[in-house]
Amino acid sequence: MPPQLVLMVGLAFVAYAFATDRKRSGVTLPDLFWPSLWYLVVASRPVGAWLQKWGIPIPGGADEADGSPIDRFFYAGMMVLCLRILARRRFDWGDLFRRNPVLVAFFIYMAISIVWSDYSFISLKRYIKVLASITVALVVLSSERPLDAILTVLRRCLYVHLPMSIVCIRYFRPIGISFDWSGRAVSWQGISTTKNTLGQIAMIGVLYFAWEVWRAWPRKKWRNLHLLYLLMALYLIKGSDDALSLTSLSVCCLAVVIFFRIQSLRSRVHSAKAFVTVASAGTTALVLLIVVHGISNFSAESTLGKVITAFGRDITLTDRTYIWHDSYAAASSNPILGVGYGGFWIGRQANIPWNEHMTWVLGQAHSGYVDTFLQLGVIGWIFLALILITTLRKGLAALGTDFDLSSLRLTLLITIAFINITETTFLRGDHHLWFVFQLVIWDVATRKRPAPVPAPGSTPLSAN
Repeated sequence: MPPQLVLMVGLAFVAYAFATDRKRSGVTLPDLFWPSLWYLVVASRPVGAWLQKWGIPIPGGADEADGSPIDRFFYAGMMVLCLRILARRRFDWGDLFRRNPVLVAFFIYMAISIVWSDYSFISLKRYIKVLASITVALVVLSSERPLDAILTVLRRCLYVHLPMSIVCIRYFRPIGISFDWSGRAVSWQGISTTKNTLGQIAMIGVLYFAWEVWRAWPRKKWRNLHLLYLLMALYLIKGSDDALSLTSLSVCCLAVVIFFRIQSLRSRVHSAKAFVTVASAGTTALVLLIVVHGISNFSAESTLGKVITAFGRDITLTDRTYIWHDSYAAASSNPILGVGYGGFWIGRQANIPWNEHMTWVLGQAHSGYVDTFLQLGVIGWIFLALILITTLRKGLAALGTDFDLSSLRLTLLITIAFINITETTFLRGDHHLWFVFQLVIWDVATRKRPAPVPAPGSTPLSAN
């Protein structure tokens, strides 16, 4: 079948999904177009990268370290638009700061750390992306129905991302696949930038559509469009035969097991809290294990080494321990404060020394915890730990009042903490899981619909 025809069929299918979704939900949540657009862009590719793929020249070009002027305009413009939405809603910033003192202090510290970055201007531009991601997340969380708003933003992105990724993998291979250094092994990346990002999106797709199919099964049975989307997500998470993503598969299994186990304990909230606490403790122990392993490598024959290999990984975690060792050495001059937010992984300007001699440029430490240390030092680690603990505590407390929203947030919290063991999503303002992380960690008061103003001369409903 001609690729152009397949593309048209795929777009028609996406349009049909959006049309049926509007009829199915029956819920109108205003102001979610911009957050949905943001999530779709950060989950796929920057606007400038898409323009280049389509052969459209970019004014000012694109630099290796920080993208194109088009991308900077997009991120700044989205922040301004979302700030206007929040202003129209009369968003209470004072209440937000009172509810989230640790988060506010953390982002203030990030801003201050730009002062000692050797590349302050680049750091500032990256910090604007972080602020933009927060404002977009606040638009979602300050909706009258935050759970429906979160699910709507996730669903809209998945409606486009999953079928278009399959179309690109099968019919537009220069976009949908990549090759390893030998030019022989094929990796699926779809409309994302890497196979890992595609795997993360597919993981969210499996979690979300499995929940939707499960909830609608008594009414729709097999007549559910979301069942087809679930199959698409499962197909994509498998990856190519040359590059199976064990990380994506393991993370997907973790997320599904945690979420549906919590759901099964809906009538026993105390048991649900105990299960989440145990899952969080296990994830924390694994994080500490890997962090220590990056500093002082374990032998494959040691007890801790056997724990690592039991997860199907080699003892170097696909050479990540070598990166971590050199990254720690590069940041050892200022371990307390770090090199400053955004002051590392800047093309070939600032990096671990051997990176400048490679044909490709490493852009992350492949561990969110290592990258947090590199940029924000031990203080950054302390802040991150406090954020995770505070969010966990609030999520557990909210299980008794808003079970579905809390169970989703707790699942995503543990999953993102797990992913950052071997991938970096923390501190990356233009990463889709950083945006999801913002939806999880911010405590926002639920916005209530204003009471109707009685007509002149009428009796208020509350009068008795």
